[in-house]
Amino acid sequence: MNIVGRYLFTTILGTTAMVLAVLGGLGSFIEMVGQLDDIGVGGYGLMSAIAWVLMKLPTVLVELLPIAVLLGALLGLGMLASRSELIVLRAAGMSPGGIARAVLVTGLVFALIGGLLGEFVAPPLERYARQYRAMIKFGQTGAGTGESTWIRDGNMLLNVQPPTDEQPAGGIYVFRLASASALAAVGRAEVLRQAPGGQWLLDNYVESVFTPTSIETTSAGQSLAISGLNPDLLGLTVVRTGSMTGKALWRYIRYLKRNGLATRDYEVAFWSRFASMVAVPLMCVLAVPFVLGSLRGTGTGARMVVGIGIGLAWFLVSRTLADGGAVWGLNPVLIAWLPTVLLGVVTVWMLKRTR
Repeated sequence: MNIVGRYLFTTILGTTAMVLAVLGGLGSFIEMVGQLDDIGVGGYGLMSAIAWVLMKLPTVLVELLPIAVLLGALLGLGMLASRSELIVLRAAGMSPGGIARAVLVTGLVFALIGGLLGEFVAPPLERYARQYRAMIKFGQTGAGTGESTWIRDGNMLLNVQPPTDEQPAGGIYVFRLASASALAAVGRAEVLRQAPGGQWLLDNYVESVFTPTSIETTSAGQSLAISGLNPDLLGLTVVRTGSMTGKALWRYIRYLKRNGLATRDYEVAFWSRFASMVAVPLMCVLAVPFVLGSLRGTGTGARMVVGIGIGLAWFLVSRTLADGGAVWGLNPVLIAWLPTVLLGVVTVWMLKRTR
């Protein structure tokens, strides 16, 4: 990286860090507001809610990274334009393409940081945050060990096993108590999921019921064996894409395909992670034609409005495709990559029009 590249990198780094701090603070505030109703339940107090928000912060930052990089690049390059430093670079023979290439390196660094954060930091913290909240609110044991989670409600106990290479979906063990010292039944399912109607379904559920004279075993592809359990506790056992690394998510998709189960939502989530990281350097480069063109003489407020508008448009297109893809029968890979591809086309087109 040459002197100009380092200068652009440090400038955009500073403004993007500032934007991330503001957006992260806003996202954390929204998360905190969502926890107010839970404060006072069991041992869940103010400090527990703050701990929850802090553990969710990496997930929030990864989700906001593309928009934050766009706003940071617009502010950083706009600051250089207001001080006529970009004019000096142009006068020295640096073309818009040269500036774009220098800015692209900056975007690639942000994409690498975001990818590492989204793969190795955010998923385990997301998973632990949900376990921690359940442990504090409902007095569950083993929720923070990272090995398995024990959940109890009345005469029912659930043991949630984490995903492994042999069992990508993990497993759910259901224990029904006849009394404090006797079991009424033991069951196991591969996946607990919520059906569209709000019912909780156990996939591939096998249960052994203990009677005074025998043990009766039943099996079902799907079962409604769990009912009456607290929804927050049941939600802890659901396979969530945000709590899985990319590797674990890919293994889970393969598991679902082998068993003939729906994979669309998980495939969209898997490919969207890559598409979002590719969008980061594109967002960074997109700021160049705006600052060298229509926004050259405008103020910071106008650049913020443009950046927020572009970011919201990209986000809305992504969400519309993700939610409407099932209705339209679109391929999950197309759903995940189309907004980023469109962003790339717009970026290249605008950069070629910049003189």
